[in-house]
Amino acid sequence: MPIEEKPLFHLTIHEAQKLIRSGALSPVELTRVILKRIEAVDGQLHAYLNLMADSALAEARIAEAEILQGRYRGPLHGIPVAVKDQLDVEGAPAAIRKKDSTNLQASGDSTAVHKLREAGAVMLGKLAMSSLPSDPPQARNPWNLDHITGGSSTGPGAAVAAGLCMGALGEDTAGSIRNPASLCGIVGLKPTYGRISRYGLAPLSWSLDHCGPMTWVVEDAAHLLQAVAGYDPKDSTSIRAPIPEYAAALREDVKGMVVGVPRHYIQECRARTDPEILTLVDRAIGELESLGAHVEEVTLPTLKLATIANAVIYYNEYFTAHKGDVPTLLKSAATARRARLYLGILTNAADYIQAQRIRSQVKREFAEVFRKVDLLALPGQPGPAPTIKESGPLDTLYKHLAPEFLAPFNLAGLPAISIPCGFARSNLPVALQLVGKPFDESTVLRAAYTYQQHARWYERRPPI
Repeated sequence: MPIEEKPLFHLTIHEAQKLIRSGALSPVELTRVILKRIEAVDGQLHAYLNLMADSALAEARIAEAEILQGRYRGPLHGIPVAVKDQLDVEGAPAAIRKKDSTNLQASGDSTAVHKLREAGAVMLGKLAMSSLPSDPPQARNPWNLDHITGGSSTGPGAAVAAGLCMGALGEDTAGSIRNPASLCGIVGLKPTYGRISRYGLAPLSWSLDHCGPMTWVVEDAAHLLQAVAGYDPKDSTSIRAPIPEYAAALREDVKGMVVGVPRHYIQECRARTDPEILTLVDRAIGELESLGAHVEEVTLPTLKLATIANAVIYYNEYFTAHKGDVPTLLKSAATARRARLYLGILTNAADYIQAQRIRSQVKREFAEVFRKVDLLALPGQPGPAPTIKESGPLDTLYKHLAPEFLAPFNLAGLPAISIPCGFARSNLPVALQLVGKPFDESTVLRAAYTYQQHARWYERRPPI
């Protein structure tokens, strides 16, 4: 659909920025339209925990004045965005840090939020997530309100898909960016571990947590990543690594690129995977091949143990992070949070050490495979989004304990993107997952962009 025919809340970041720079669109007008969109539909979607409408409009006015004065900060200047509750936003309640009945106020911005502000973005507020201390209304999928958005970045999945923000930051410990991205038909990028600072990110698992962008299209993910990537001395896990110009990677070209497909592992997950997903993902891989990529099968023998190793590390580190509050949390916390704590209690140091040994072996096997291939391609989900009635917090935990498609890449810290690759018979989105070498987000973005421009699934919007 031509830009001029779209509702403003359905513009992508790069489309909106073109209009803003030409003077055809005001950041204030854009922010007001999205706030009206939130008012109109978020009562059904439950994407926002905390909407900062007044401060967002004030920030939009500042952005507009700066742009009119020629002080242009880049592609996010004047663009309304939001973040998962896990990221601290100065002055906003932090539901995930809740103690007793009080939502703690963040004393300052997380580094990622600070960088968004430096880039000129307009902060709309904080978005819902699962794993909170209490059970807020569950976010609904804009493609069908009877279905979930996936977790734990529940709000960002719904908000980006429905036009309640133009981009969001999520967090991914065992798939929590890519899972909602796949179920909501958007792009979700988990960068390399250490690429984006986790300072001011409430911890779930310190060695597995990744912050990353969730957007409608690949171009917008590149813009958000550009803004927030980089070394941060406040984060001991942050890594000094060159930051390329990610937008420069966005060209429709995968000719000569070698794409590895771990079919043995896909077979390992087959019992829990809808055959429709496998058909659509195979078709997408075939389309990459038709565009010039070379596809070959690869083998990673220890990958079948990666999900359980990720879970053992996750729940032990989660338990450690909340050890002082465990007696209270086991009495009053939400079901999923209590379950994570129990699993942390039931496993021990020997289990944690064995999981770390598996992690080391998995990383060695990935390093060997990436000597031969540029990317891995595999499904991004086991099935279309289940209904609210079909899903539950314990189902989510089970997902972490048996082989599946997302957690292995948290364990190895590799960059991975979820990109729409079609729709199931239920008219719910299906996703292809592409995984790259450490700190090679550019290749991941390039392949995803090439596929996106060929398949053009982004042209189809939710009915809400």
